[in-house]
Amino acid sequence: MQEEFFIYAEFDDFWQKFRPLTPFAREVHARRPVWTRADELEALWNQTQMALDLLDGCDEFQASRLSHHLKRLPRIPCEEKARYDEVELFQVKKFLHNYRALADKLPQLIRNFFGLEWPCQELLECLGVGRQNPETFYISDEYSAELAGIRADIRLLDEALARIRARRAEQIEEEWNLGFGTREFLVVSRERLRSFEDSLEAGLARMERLLLVEPYDQTHFLVRPRASAEELRLEEERLGLQARERAAEDRVLEDLSARVRAELPHLEACQKAVQAFDLALTRARLSREQNLTRPRLTLEGAIQIQTGRFVPCEEACRRRGTTYRPLDATFDTSATVVFGSNMGGKTVVLKTLAFLQACTQTGLFVPAGRFVTRVFQHFHYVGEGGERAPSQGLSGFGFEVRQFNRVWRDLDQPTLVLFDEFARTTHSREAEALISAILEVLAANPQAVALFSTHFRGVRRLPGVRYLRMKGLNKEGLGFSQDGGEGPSSGQDGGNELDQRIRLIDNHMEYLLVPDEGIPRNSDALAVATLLGMDPTLASRAERFFLEGNETTS
Repeated sequence: MQEEFFIYAEFDDFWQKFRPLTPFAREVHARRPVWTRADELEALWNQTQMALDLLDGCDEFQASRLSHHLKRLPRIPCEEKARYDEVELFQVKKFLHNYRALADKLPQLIRNFFGLEWPCQELLECLGVGRQNPETFYISDEYSAELAGIRADIRLLDEALARIRARRAEQIEEEWNLGFGTREFLVVSRERLRSFEDSLEAGLARMERLLLVEPYDQTHFLVRPRASAEELRLEEERLGLQARERAAEDRVLEDLSARVRAELPHLEACQKAVQAFDLALTRARLSREQNLTRPRLTLEGAIQIQTGRFVPCEEACRRRGTTYRPLDATFDTSATVVFGSNMGGKTVVLKTLAFLQACTQTGLFVPAGRFVTRVFQHFHYVGEGGERAPSQGLSGFGFEVRQFNRVWRDLDQPTLVLFDEFARTTHSREAEALISAILEVLAANPQAVALFSTHFRGVRRLPGVRYLRMKGLNKEGLGFSQDGGEGPSSGQDGGNELDQRIRLIDNHMEYLLVPDEGIPRNSDALAVATLLGMDPTLASRAERFFLEGNETTS
């Protein structure tokens, strides 16, 4: 299945390096679409190349300004509504402001290529009536004379209320020495109230003319200013004006909403254009950062890889301080078998192809000097490591058979399938027979490209199948029979010593694909075991048994 293929390619971490800036481009990124038409991919790559040309002509400040406006582009409402609220109109205005600023900073060639036209000047002006900041929106008085009049009346009422409350505050301050300031109430102790009158009851009775007093706890009272009849009348009048204000604002919103609805096709086109530009610019920046190149598509020709890099492995080698060797390979048949011992690099060959194909069909450039490939409708990985539910009761081999059954159903369409140590958990002769039968079918299917990595040497030599092997360990200069020197001694490994042994293997392993002649060779696996600290005497005895077995079978 496609998801297992991408997991096998270890593609997700690399995909996360691809970070669009706009919310609508991030939605595309979250879906991680896989493109299965050559014309769609070529169009995406043309956009990436145009964005690369733009970056080549920008200085750092200009590029940062483009990012600034892309980051500030919000989602906009694209569905028709009788009335948009103020937040939605704010989003439209902010989008248009940053969209225009972005387009103004781009060369005409780029604007034309991505369709970054500017059709909404009148709408932007309508949303900016009054003394508004370019990235804010409110319903200003200038939208409606009626609204302006109502708000003027509200302001007059507010001034009258303020005067009444100020006079009352002065009286309270003068008579009771209580200053409310901006507070709505005070908590006053019983002792303080008693200090104003001979008795608490007399003080409370006299306070009720200007104040509302109620018990707070056993020792305190809650005191609030009492509203006058005139204040209550003005507040009631203000509520009526506020209702009229909301109705007038709704009429303004309905008018502006009608203008937005009329521009929805243009707004959707603008959003689509800037989405394409954001994705292209992000792909271009990733291409710069990771030294990527444009893939090339072929209809039925060979898959060609020159200096192809499996980025997760490359980064791991960098962290370990070991040398990473890019892949050069040509796969010109429907079925290819790659032999090699463990740690010889055959899995990395398959993963490199998987990674490059994942980049290609998600619309990215690829980490390779040159990559020529086909467009596949289906991708499959068959091997250990896939997700399976333990409750299904399948063994590792049973699970691989289930994986292969899915492959079998897709072989009538262009399909890439990678078999990594297929059937490794079953009997070797049975595994070799099964792999041979699958190879025979795939070799005759021009729709398929299949790669097998295996250590089973008894796989049949069939017409139409290409047989390769990893060149393997260069044992020259390695001492396996004595302690000291470059060859490692036996014994317990500390962490540092293990790292040294791994670097030693890496420095002497030749990660090259060469034709496999079918001739039995000395075992790299036993040499690797020795390098990893196995007792040399035990490894030497195993080597003798291995050679005797080859003589018997030959």
